[in-house]
Amino acid sequence: MSNNGHWHLAVISPSIRERTFIMKRTLMGLAQGVACCALLHATVGTAFAQQAATPATDDQGLEEIVVTGIKRSLQVATEIKRNSVNVVDSIASEDLGKMPDQNVAESLQRITGVAIDRNRGDGQFISVRGLGPQFNTVTLNGRTLATENVGREFSFDVLPSELISGADVYKSPSANINGASIGATVNIRTVRPLEQKQDLVVAGSARALYGELADSTNPSLSGVVSWHNPESTFGVALVASYEKRDSRDDEFDIGAGHVKRGNVDPTDYWYGRTAPGVGSFTGVDMPSNLSPFFYETSRKRTGLNGTVQYQPNDNLTFTLDGFYTKMDQIDQSQGLAYDFSSGTLVDQVVKNGSAVYQKIVGGTVDEIVTYTPRLTETYLVGLNTAWHKDAFKLVFDASTSQATRNGKEDSIFSTIRRRDMTMTFDRRNGSPIYDYNFTSPTIPNVATDVNHVGAHYNLWGGTDYKDEINEAKLDGTWDPGGGVSISVGASHQERTKTADAISQPGSVSCAYCGGAVLLPSSLFTPTTMDFFSKYQSDNIVRNWITYDPHAMVNYLLSRPEGIFTRPVADPAASSRVKEKVNLGYIMFDLKTEIGGLPLSVNTGVRIEDTTYTSAGAAQTVLSAKPNGQGQNLIVLSDVQPISFSGHYTDVLPSLNVKLDLTDDLVARFATSRVMTRPTLSDLSPAQTILSNPGNEQITKGNPDLNPFRASQAEFGLEWYFQPLSMLSAALFYKNIDSFVAQATTPQKVDQVVFQVTQPTNGKGATVKGLEVGYRQVFDRLPGPFDGLGGQASFTYVESDAQYANVVSGASYGLQGLSKYSYSLVAFYEKYGVQARLAYTWRDKFLQVASGRNGDPEYFDAYGQLDASLSYDLTQNISLTLEGLNLTDENEFIYSTTPDRTKEYRTTGRRFAAGVRVKF
Repeated sequence: MSNNGHWHLAVISPSIRERTFIMKRTLMGLAQGVACCALLHATVGTAFAQQAATPATDDQGLEEIVVTGIKRSLQVATEIKRNSVNVVDSIASEDLGKMPDQNVAESLQRITGVAIDRNRGDGQFISVRGLGPQFNTVTLNGRTLATENVGREFSFDVLPSELISGADVYKSPSANINGASIGATVNIRTVRPLEQKQDLVVAGSARALYGELADSTNPSLSGVVSWHNPESTFGVALVASYEKRDSRDDEFDIGAGHVKRGNVDPTDYWYGRTAPGVGSFTGVDMPSNLSPFFYETSRKRTGLNGTVQYQPNDNLTFTLDGFYTKMDQIDQSQGLAYDFSSGTLVDQVVKNGSAVYQKIVGGTVDEIVTYTPRLTETYLVGLNTAWHKDAFKLVFDASTSQATRNGKEDSIFSTIRRRDMTMTFDRRNGSPIYDYNFTSPTIPNVATDVNHVGAHYNLWGGTDYKDEINEAKLDGTWDPGGGVSISVGASHQERTKTADAISQPGSVSCAYCGGAVLLPSSLFTPTTMDFFSKYQSDNIVRNWITYDPHAMVNYLLSRPEGIFTRPVADPAASSRVKEKVNLGYIMFDLKTEIGGLPLSVNTGVRIEDTTYTSAGAAQTVLSAKPNGQGQNLIVLSDVQPISFSGHYTDVLPSLNVKLDLTDDLVARFATSRVMTRPTLSDLSPAQTILSNPGNEQITKGNPDLNPFRASQAEFGLEWYFQPLSMLSAALFYKNIDSFVAQATTPQKVDQVVFQVTQPTNGKGATVKGLEVGYRQVFDRLPGPFDGLGGQASFTYVESDAQYANVVSGASYGLQGLSKYSYSLVAFYEKYGVQARLAYTWRDKFLQVASGRNGDPEYFDAYGQLDASLSYDLTQNISLTLEGLNLTDENEFIYSTTPDRTKEYRTTGRRFAAGVRVKF
């Protein structure tokens, strides 16, 4: 090591087994005189040397090779993939505390086989090889990370990208990998101070975030400090981040889905009436309502990660980790809701059984305001002790993790009502946004009029979630040399998912339904936000009125009738599911040769024993009938406590084989038995009851669900044709024994038909596909073009899964499966400039198997173009600029077929500009 802290690589003549990409890069640098210097450390999570302005030489005159920035992250990812026996793809930070994207999910989607689910512009969940987020396990430094969601799926939007040094996606398991999954295990890595080559590293960034649609600028700050003593026996790393962001999206929504009405009573208020000679509602497919919305989100996110490492001698290392992230997010919406259940139908056009145009007079138009807090906290604390002596190595790891999601006391769904309205909608324009309008025979500019507004439905209450995980594991390895090693391990995990709900008793939420009670005009103000301004049409309403839902419920509470009350504990919507897992494994690693070619084999078996208990309460609907004011009145039974328990054991063998056909060509084969436990919320006996007309639903869990189990195999080839460059392809196949499917059945109680949805053990399916990955750095081109590079990935997945919904009659496949997806990235890195242009596209996929009225709901094909640019003012200071969704794409969700809109959103472009420093 030289005086400036850089490491040097000696040039030797490598054998086929010993030759590495680092050595190749060194030889090329010596031959070409490339002006850069660095070190690649093969251990996961290593930080690299600083960028140098000019080539440096060591005492023997050898030129140092430093790979930084984008190329460094590619080199780390390439080395991890090349050296692993099982199938793994990775992302790595370009520098300490600097991921290539603002969102970890956005970075993961560049990996072959990985696609992301977007939540109003943000990547939130991931799917791997066609299997949705519930099938993928997320760990932090090998420890299971609790999640604030109702199920097991992990929300990546709570995770600041600055807190991590990289992530590995394990597509084929080995017996020692923590995380049961038929999709993939995603292991997130954080900074390890003793792995840093410099004693002290300090870096930080400050950015201004601008959202085009929200027209708001907010701050984002992050910093990292890593230090260890000169002897590298004691080190501390601390990473912190803070981000505030205001965003907005405009959304055209068919709130309760499309309905096909049966034999209806033309005198019934709920079903509406038809004028003579117009036709009938009976058997006509039509929107249940129509709702343009403004959605506004205010988010504050804080993240901290700290690591302390102590190595008293060469044989023993202690590592203490602490991870914490807090996100306070408030989602508010204000929108219209055409109620097609009231009034008189005076004009209608029906094509192929669907109403494409309707005009209703004397009807009602609701205006809806929601306030939904998402107050989340996630932490993980872990202690790792690693000891090795001669051929033996023991690792003990213990951790506790907890995630909470609160906000139930402040969650409000509030509506007001206008009566005697004339309403029209027309879907013949071919757009996902139907033409729509409403007028009043007596009130001009009625949409923004703050008078003549009546009270209506106000639902107050929600559910808080807590996920608690405690686990301990002991792993041992005996490696006597000779190419054979044996590993054994055991672990114990306890996980508890708690749902704590409140709601208003009885029919309190409908205490003032119907709009007969006029509200004070002082509660309301007109919006001036110009709904979906880029959609050019003169036939839609652009603005309406809004109000504070807290002020609304306080007003209703203050009325002398005293019939509107605060929410109380709801045992029937609350539950507690506890899961205990004991496991053990034995694993063998073999390194040998076959026909003179290096062969690596990893094989083993993992046995997992699971017990669970599920406790809660139950209620049944005793009676339900329309109240003549556009709502249903229901009577519930008393609450009865219920509990369930279950037990199952799985034997999970695995085999991974890697054969080096040449120095540059690698063949892989993997096969395994895998499983994913049922979603914890699906095991819950809790139920929710919705009584809105047109949206009468009962949703409940099923404690008798079986795990998802599958057998899988794959074959792949990888060609490392240049340093930092590779071309790979893999064929994969999964035979899944059974899926948990959402079954919806109609249940009539008195005069109301409820759609009862419950998860059930469904039939199995196969999933198969092809992945192709490519990355290359064109450093052999003449300058200045030698700074160019590119990445591409393509995934094809298909499945024979075919399920049928008994309510809608529609068939559907697997949730989260896109048939095609691809990613294209071009970058340039030289002269202090880093520039990247990335386009990612995903085919349509099933988002919800049984949505409103039992219809499957699909997220349409979506592509997004992002770009980033940075310039090094000095060796320590860089300016950065980023742009997301540069082509201003829209998100489209539809029910069953694309002509039946569910949600159509515009999220706008986002930009970030800032400065980054490192010392």
